[in-house]
Amino acid sequence: MKRLLIAAIMLVAQFAVAQISNVNMNGVPARITSYTGIEGSPYLFQDWAKADIGTTNAGLKEDVAYRFNVHDNELEVINEAGNTIYLDKDYVEYAVLQRPSILMATGQEGVLPNLLFKKGFDMVKGVGSNDLVNVIAEGKKYTLVRKYYSDLITPPVNSYAPSPGKMFVFEENFFLIDSNENVQSVKNKTKSVLKALREEDQARAKELIKENKLDLSREDHLMVFFQKLNDT
Repeated sequence: MKRLLIAAIMLVAQFAVAQISNVNMNGVPARITSYTGIEGSPYLFQDWAKADIGTTNAGLKEDVAYRFNVHDNELEVINEAGNTIYLDKDYVEYAVLQRPSILMATGQEGVLPNLLFKKGFDMVKGVGSNDLVNVIAEGKKYTLVRKYYSDLITPPVNSYAPSPGKMFVFEENFFLIDSNENVQSVKNKTKSVLKALREEDQARAKELIKENKLDLSREDHLMVFFQKLNDT
């Protein structure tokens, strides 16, 4: 009987540890911030979607409900207890964010269904060591990242806005990083990307674009292009 009791206690303890590990996503409660009266949104996507998040303290968390606050560069998630929290980026290694299904249903050509975000790109101006940026391609020769940015401004009063107010201004900037960590700002256009490459890589790059009929204004084609270029 005593042995059965000890076994039962150990089983309960193991279950409790498992439960604790399942909710061990370090973060702080989501701040109650009112955006009433502010035009636009601080979020990358207004709708909640799912993400896979790799952390140093709790391993991989799959299918986590998230919104990415671009303005504060913070991941807002719903943990297993049903609480909305901001993740502590000290513990976040990477996050794969799904685009909301409602956006994918529109059938916009060339967009990726999942976006990889990582930190550690502070060689890019304006990016902190813990800031999450979208990594479109990463390789031995070139890495292409995209920084999302949302500023809160007060536009000038005009006939369309008779009273002063605030609005979020959303931007995205692409940066090409070579193997020596030289950084160039580029546009997601074929000519701009080609111009930013090393001279010795440009001939091969043009061949890849022609052979694969790539349009570098598309996310999926950008990813394919750099995967192939990094493999050469």
